[in-house]
Amino acid sequence: MTRLLLFTNDYPYATGDAVFVGKEIDALAARFDDVVVFCHARDTSAGLLPLPANVRLGGNLFVPAPEDSPWTVLRPRVLAGLVSAAWRELRDGRLRGHVRLFLMGARVGITQAHRVAVRRAAAEAADVVAYAFWGMGCGLGLPWLRDVGARVVRVHGYDLYESRAASGYLPARPYLFARADRVLTISEDGGRYLSQRPYARELEGKLRLSRLGVPGPATLRRPARGDGMLVVSCSAVIDLKRVPLIFAAVRRLAAQDPTRPVRWVHFGDGPQLEQLRSEVRDVPESLTVDLRGRTPNDEVTAFYREQRVDVFVNASTTEGVPVSIMEAIAHDIPVVATSVGGTPEIVGPALRTGELVPADASPDVLAAALRAVADAPEGAYAPRELWAREYDVRVTGPRAAELVAGAAIPRGRR
Repeated sequence: MTRLLLFTNDYPYATGDAVFVGKEIDALAARFDDVVVFCHARDTSAGLLPLPANVRLGGNLFVPAPEDSPWTVLRPRVLAGLVSAAWRELRDGRLRGHVRLFLMGARVGITQAHRVAVRRAAAEAADVVAYAFWGMGCGLGLPWLRDVGARVVRVHGYDLYESRAASGYLPARPYLFARADRVLTISEDGGRYLSQRPYARELEGKLRLSRLGVPGPATLRRPARGDGMLVVSCSAVIDLKRVPLIFAAVRRLAAQDPTRPVRWVHFGDGPQLEQLRSEVRDVPESLTVDLRGRTPNDEVTAFYREQRVDVFVNASTTEGVPVSIMEAIAHDIPVVATSVGGTPEIVGPALRTGELVPADASPDVLAAALRAVADAPEGAYAPRELWAREYDVRVTGPRAAELVAGAAIPRGRR
């Protein structure tokens, strides 16, 4: 029997990474006889999602269990792993100043891997693949697992780029990648980043590109252009997303031609939303601001189908490959975005999806790009074509499942 141990942060609870994992679970379930999901969910109030017939929840590793003993690390095999992980950190010059974070990460990972439910799920099947959907959270336990034929980890953004961490450090990266059989990145930029790290030797022959994907309408007919301009953004309202910069740009856009009304709709909430609400009370008559806050995904995509969105905008300081942009191009909406992370892999004139602006773009530069894209002749951009080739979940889901299943090593060959 082939079994997949799938480690997630929230899925199958209907929050957090459920929006990502849920799009691929059917493809994963089709590649294995059964799938056991272990999550690391802090908030379970949203309830469980329906699961395919051969998929079950093995447990929430965030909830304490009786076997979570601090003495687990004293077992010889565990202690040997801890020494190996620490040596790799020292060798690559990563441990100084980060000992506490390293030990905290190791403790979480060892605790996850030694849960009774996890060990039983790994031991009772003939051929087992362990797949951590993230390199942090649920992924911390991956290198400490026993009785699995292969280990696969996927890295995205916060769990990949160490500069995003407040400390500039993610624990035990060399040990994680040394123990993994395959490392999946969602962008080419992510692969380049890992290849330039001190621990690149641990990744030799293991890196694979595995893009995330989104569904889209089978057929699409965009509404006709109106007299005004509709600009849409979708993100958390946090520092790295720079939503206030988008507001400054659309404000300038409206001021440039008061005879042409501009409407800006933003989907998403966050700690800066209330401050932003207070700032948008004073806007020119030609500008309408609609801050929707947290909005269900199906309502966002319905808006894209029903409204003529002239341009989608993303002004982040760093990105993997934004799912919000994937959803926009699935609906044939051209994009203006900052040239950061993996964004140039999905946005740009050569791709016919939109235009890039510098990472430090001013409101005026961003406004000029928005106007240029919105005013471009029909057919100048064809974003949906790229989505169909690279970001349609019907393509990306099976690709990811094949990469995960392809890492399997039959028990007799271990």
